[in-house]
Amino acid sequence: MSKITKKELHDLIERMPNNFTLEDLQYRLFVLQKLERAENQFKQGCKTTNLDEMRELVKSWRSEKEQNMETY
Repeated sequence: MSKITKKELHDLIERMPNNFTLEDLQYRLFVLQKLERAENQFKQGCKTTNLDEMRELVKSWRSEKEQNMETY
């Protein structure tokens, strides 16, 4: 994750509920990091996979797994 300023962290904490846990804060930071990475990849022109492509990949993985299980 890129550097976060004290103000950005403070603003994030201000938006959290009054009784948040450290795990809640870690999760928010994790999600922000993933979103930031995805945005940077998009800006760099990295190809993304749409839902239909993902479904086809899952089907092929499942059939490969089933084939591997049959050989044992």
